[in-house]
Amino acid sequence: MKTTVRAPELDPGRPGVRYGLGLMEIPLSCCGAYSSHGGDMPGYTTRNGVSEDGRRTVALNATGGGSTDSSTQQAANNLIDDELCA
Repeated sequence: MKTTVRAPELDPGRPGVRYGLGLMEIPLSCCGAYSSHGGDMPGYTTRNGVSEDGRRTVALNATGGGSTDSSTQQAANNLIDDELCA
């Protein structure tokens, strides 16, 4: 499940992401990476992250108009990165 391959088609929302059997490996700004598998549906979004060593986890859930624009996605990604790098 943690064996991933480069997924450039996902770069617009998560630059440098790798993907494998349902998990994404996303680079952290503070070095390393985290595992994630979020999801969206109209009016609801979820993002999450688990550090490589499993000691830190983040879950972000939001309701709203169902916007999946890049600025909303980037804000969620930045929140996760900030918490896992803290």
